[in-house]
Amino acid sequence: MSSSRLLTPTTLPIPLLSSSLAKRYSYVHTLLIPAYYNFRASALVADPFPTMLTDLLVVGFLQAVFCTVCLPSAGYWRSGTTGGMIVQGTATTAKSSKGGSRSVSSAAGAGGGLRKKGGVSNKHDGVGGSFGARVMPTFFSLVLTLFLPPLPLAVIALVLGAPLYPTTLLPTTLVLAAHVSLLGFLPIFYTHGVSSPAWRDVAAAWLPFDEAGVWAATVGGMVGGWIGAVPMALDWDREWQKWPCTVLWGVVAGWAVGRVLTNVLRLGIGRRINLSEHEEKNEDIAAGGVAAAASGKMIVDGKID
Repeated sequence: MSSSRLLTPTTLPIPLLSSSLAKRYSYVHTLLIPAYYNFRASALVADPFPTMLTDLLVVGFLQAVFCTVCLPSAGYWRSGTTGGMIVQGTATTAKSSKGGSRSVSSAAGAGGGLRKKGGVSNKHDGVGGSFGARVMPTFFSLVLTLFLPPLPLAVIALVLGAPLYPTTLLPTTLVLAAHVSLLGFLPIFYTHGVSSPAWRDVAAAWLPFDEAGVWAATVGGMVGGWIGAVPMALDWDREWQKWPCTVLWGVVAGWAVGRVLTNVLRLGIGRRINLSEHEEKNEDIAAGGVAAAASGKMIVDGKID
């Protein structure tokens, strides 16, 4: 007998835009981010805080380009399961020959479909709107990404063992959280906006893995950051072991691995992390207990009397 969830996930996998540019750049982006952090590794070890602060500009720009080129913004696709998915390149509703309207919804690809606003066909069909129409959502997503998640992420890092003393390291922890936010949450803000069902699924780790590599990159970055803290505890007395170098590199490595698995190798697309708990009753033990009670036997200290 198993207990069911009180809440169920409702989000669809984030689609990759159908243009050839989007597909090509999604692969390039998977290499570009780790390559940049590798290029800046020496500067990070020498002086972490100013290096990470400067790198926020570059990483934020690269992530914004990825969102604009490769992903549909929140207004151009159906991110929840209510009402079904929208077929790529079609309107939400289309006029019938008699002047009425009919619904145009169906499963598309590995998950979520794209739609265009207004139901009027144009040359931007299937690519999430014109490039200019995607710039402003990217800007607002950047603002939300830099102002909302970093503080909670910094608190989580402190709870998990980030240094409280000396207090001069606290700004470094906050900047580290901003990097994690840009890598893991900017594409989610861009594609889901501030949808409460979507962010509930994010908090519960229920988002489905997608062909764009967004959710796998987020999960990989979190796991990689946790593993990246291990070298700091080793008694090697190396300069690169100081806070938060290995943690940041772990985040980037996990981010890249997650993207390779889903965006490049196409593994696990549409699947979700299952964190539900099940309580099972062992019928054999129960039956044995009933039989023992019926025969008047009692088990005491491992012996049957």
